[in-house]
Amino acid sequence: MISVIMPVYNGEAFLEETIQSVLQQTMPDFEFIIINDGSTDRSEEIILSFKDPRIRYFKQANSGPAAARNKGLDNMKGDFAVMQDADDISLPMRFATLLRHFTSPTVGIVHSDVLLINEYNRPLGYWAAGNIEKKRILRFFLKVGTPFNNNSLMIRREALQGIRQDVSLPLSEDTDMIWQVARHWEAVHVPEPLLLYRRHTTNLTNTKDYHVLFAHVHKFLNSCSLEELIPELNWQAADDAVNRARACAIIALFLLRRGMLPDCLSWYNKAQSLAKQNGELLVDAIGFIIKGDYLQAAQILCQGDAGDPVVLNYLGECLALTGNTKEAQKHFLKALQLKPDYEEPLSNLKGLLGLRRTAFIDRSWTKFHLA
Repeated sequence: MISVIMPVYNGEAFLEETIQSVLQQTMPDFEFIIINDGSTDRSEEIILSFKDPRIRYFKQANSGPAAARNKGLDNMKGDFAVMQDADDISLPMRFATLLRHFTSPTVGIVHSDVLLINEYNRPLGYWAAGNIEKKRILRFFLKVGTPFNNNSLMIRREALQGIRQDVSLPLSEDTDMIWQVARHWEAVHVPEPLLLYRRHTTNLTNTKDYHVLFAHVHKFLNSCSLEELIPELNWQAADDAVNRARACAIIALFLLRRGMLPDCLSWYNKAQSLAKQNGELLVDAIGFIIKGDYLQAAQILCQGDAGDPVVLNYLGECLALTGNTKEAQKHFLKALQLKPDYEEPLSNLKGLLGLRRTAFIDRSWTKFHLA
């Protein structure tokens, strides 16, 4: 059985349509846990107007979406959990399709693409996800964030044991919980839009408070060792202080590219402190990349070890960023030859060659394109 968990806070505008979309699923074997999180509008009246026996209704003082979802998780009876927001629409085959893809006991998450709509049900766009191996999850969370459309997930009950949403996080409590699951379980992607994800003025994040926006990233960084975050370094053979300096510099660059400049500077200062007695070239070069001086960074990296895949990768980045894409490609390929499991040069090749042309085998993307 599936447990559908839906927190509601003043959701009267879209609540009836959302509840109907859940109750009209082609797979009827589910419980629908609705948690009224202190609503002051007509939400309760709308919920109680549905007499379907699959609905289990809970009511609590306003405690936030994380606390409401945790109440649902604590009371679920099903083998799989689906998180449903009170303004989104589940397409009729959503639950059946997601459940069908739990083909192995090692799969903890099944997720899908989503269609974006506004408050008038008008289409806004298409958010595609993709398959991602468990071993690649950590790097994706570090560089980008969640690799999933979080609203689209179905999660195995066993994968949620001992895991709940962090009520202390002001935002992205769902991403934090998903990271805890995804680091231990395989995920399967369904390349179909099974959910209409509604974007409107009352559910958009308006805060500009840096610490609120990135509190979940700080928690993520604190939960991982440098060896886990930057595994491409030779942690066994190389000097530990040098490796730690390099790792901090690389993390600083990743955070810069996520728009986290204050944290970038903090991590780079750590790198400089660790490297000051060693004169580490990679740390110096990344400092110039952070400043946008790619030519100076390239000159420094050219003095480095030509057999070091990390040096080759960042030299390739500098070459690409100064327009020398042919030489950049050679450096990325050489880095991969030296270290085939190194993600960065492969990602860089994808970005470099994707500049020329990205083609989709599925041509349905172009069906309604106007000439």
